[in-house]
Amino acid sequence: MRTPYTAPVAPVMPTMRRFFMAASVHANTMLVVFCPFAAGYYLSYFYRYVNAVIAKDLVQDFGLAPGDLGLLTSAYFLAFAAFQLPLGVLLDRFGPRRCTAALMCVAAAGALTFGLAQDLAMLSAGRALIGLGVSAGLMGSIKAFTLWFPRERLTALSGWMIAVGSVGALSATAPVQALLGSFGWRTLFVVLAL
Repeated sequence: MRTPYTAPVAPVMPTMRRFFMAASVHANTMLVVFCPFAAGYYLSYFYRYVNAVIAKDLVQDFGLAPGDLGLLTSAYFLAFAAFQLPLGVLLDRFGPRRCTAALMCVAAAGALTFGLAQDLAMLSAGRALIGLGVSAGLMGSIKAFTLWFPRERLTALSGWMIAVGSVGALSATAPVQALLGSFGWRTLFVVLAL
């Protein structure tokens, strides 16, 4: 009677440990690829949620109605969503590094416009530029990961990217509220533009 062949079983390592061991081999790639894209995605989520915290200050400074606040929020999301199809074409043509870097400059211009705004139109334009600028936050990073990392690491990298975005959302709440008392919302946006 023949014994069926069984393949040797590789030792099972926890996912996090395996991720970091593989990352240590490619630490330079992690720093050069993951960290800049993670910073962009962090800002994407930060800008997405910061309006809720600064809304009271915007109403006080500009006398905005609830509909005006809705316009500011929707300007971000409309620009973000409208650019997704052209973004895919640009990512394929020019690559994720160039596209994301150029769009982050647009986001910085939007943050500066928003921070220096004197009326609702400038506030809306700033929010739209921010939305356009951070639109490559996730798709640019996923495209970069497919180009520069082994296929088996894509799931872990995507998970880490989502976690970084969640930290961006969290840091747009209580930490921003604490900073507003000392610096104000305008200073916050001007500093973020730099």
